[in-house]
Amino acid sequence: MSRHSTISPQEAADRPAIRELVETYAHCADHRDAKGQMSLFTEDTHFVVYMNAKDRKPSQELHSREKLAPDNLCTHYACA
Repeated sequence: MSRHSTISPQEAADRPAIRELVETYAHCADHRDAKGQMSLFTEDTHFVVYMNAKDRKPSQELHSREKLAPDNLCTHYACA
């Protein structure tokens, strides 16, 4: 028999917003919309990439929204 835990009204409100954020990020990725993806992050974002699950040190760290997309990304993705 499964047991359900009670969630707060705030968590109940946050869940659809988080789901929408993830779906929007994926939609932008699918449509190669780099500017749309970047807009989902705060200006002072700290984005950490781990390419090796066994290494505790990140492969890459980016420290601003603008650093998320190199200048030449627009040659590969729709940035307009």
